[in-house]
Amino acid sequence: MKKLTALSISIFIFLCTMYSVLGTVQAQARIPLVVAPARQTVAIDAGSSENLQIKFFNESISPITGNLKVVDFVVSGKDGAPILLEDQPNDWIKLPYNRASIPSGDVLRVNFKVEVPKTAIPGGRYAAIIFEQSGQINQSNQTDSASAVSSRIVGLISIRVNGPIFESAFASLFKTPKFLEFGKIPVDFEILNKGGYHINPVGQVTLTDWMGREIERVTIDDKNIFPGAKREYDNKLGETWMFGKYKVNLVASYGETGKTITAESFVWVVPMTVIVVIIFSILIMILTGYIISRKMKEKQEVLEQKLETEISELEELKNRFKDKLPK
Repeated sequence: MKKLTALSISIFIFLCTMYSVLGTVQAQARIPLVVAPARQTVAIDAGSSENLQIKFFNESISPITGNLKVVDFVVSGKDGAPILLEDQPNDWIKLPYNRASIPSGDVLRVNFKVEVPKTAIPGGRYAAIIFEQSGQINQSNQTDSASAVSSRIVGLISIRVNGPIFESAFASLFKTPKFLEFGKIPVDFEILNKGGYHINPVGQVTLTDWMGREIERVTIDDKNIFPGAKREYDNKLGETWMFGKYKVNLVASYGETGKTITAESFVWVVPMTVIVVIIFSILIMILTGYIISRKMKEKQEVLEQKLETEISELEELKNRFKDKLPK
């Protein structure tokens, strides 16, 4: 009984220790800074300015001191992740200061001004306001350096310069297999934005058969595509069992004027394995029928030959005993 009690106490202490360790690890992994709003969009005329605000929340138990700066960002990857251009400061956004402290559990409100030059052409410019701590942050009451977390938070600003914006986008890739044995049909395509402002194409991919009958229609994913960037899309249309020639068609619209993006491809779906098995089965059935028919015919010929032999023997016996039969 004492051994059982000691074992129970040991297990309890072990579980409590693990819970404490896991809690510390989760606290270390958690970033103590939050930005709001994470994304802002502002439309301004060339030569004008506008005042905006961004907030940084300190959710740690210690004060945070850090540096504030503004840089441009671009989105060139296919996943849509912004890339900060650290070596290209943004001169359109004016911050009131470049260093600040945030008490524990408090919020830093940064009022900044967006000033658009008179020479700015209509389109978009994209900036990021960065708050980066200048030291480590303790996440617990412990002084152990292992509990310190480095933190950096970014708020994104999309600046639209009003006016007639150049809009141009197209499907730089639209790929489907030329031949398939079975569905569904994979459809992979990319949309490239060559215009001066980010777009969010809205559209559908449609699958029709050789008679023009619609088989399936899907809506493309909601994705922002920044100037000079392209985004990937992938869909699967149709059913497992399909046969014949199919058409895959993309129609999407974008921009203020509703410009369209179109692309199409054709796919043959022929279950060759199934067809080969069916043909092979039919050939086996025909061959089996032929063999059975041939054997039956040979058997019939043997029987007919035996019958003719027996009839011939009967006629011979009849003629032999013809004179001996009473008249």
